[in-house]
Amino acid sequence: MKKTLIVLAVLFITSVSCKKIIDPGGGLCACSPIQEGFLTVVLKNNAGADLLNPATTGYLSKEKIQLYIKNVSGGMRPISYEIRQPFSYDSEKFEFYQLFSAEIFSLATSADTDFYLKLGDSKAYVVNLKKTDDKKVEKLLIDKIEVPLEKSTPTPYAFINNIFSFKQP
Repeated sequence: MKKTLIVLAVLFITSVSCKKIIDPGGGLCACSPIQEGFLTVVLKNNAGADLLNPATTGYLSKEKIQLYIKNVSGGMRPISYEIRQPFSYDSEKFEFYQLFSAEIFSLATSADTDFYLKLGDSKAYVVNLKKTDDKKVEKLLIDKIEVPLEKSTPTPYAFINNIFSFKQP
């Protein structure tokens, strides 16, 4: 009986004392997952077709995309990224493939940090990120032009609200 009360007391204290990330004003605690920032971009051609979709004429496979930063000696250092599939949350459908990178977010020490994105045989685009304190990309600039968000009206899903849409000229 004594052991049962001790176990119940520990469970009660743990559940009451641990703040979750979703609580307003709550910080991280031992039971909260670690959140990291990321960049998510949809790549489209002039007609608005998804360049990462294998069904699109002229699509870009992962081998045809380079994301990199120039190091101090002038060499190129690749930045890891992945191609994410279209997805849906509840009734919200997102029908585009996305270029996703968490590493670029951690390397962006300021808005002046230049990254480079090469799509197929085209020239390399200069990419800059402006981050917020809460691990989000506030602005994405490609060749000094602000890239719009894919969804212009906010949805209840934070991940979808932070996807940018780049139309390749």
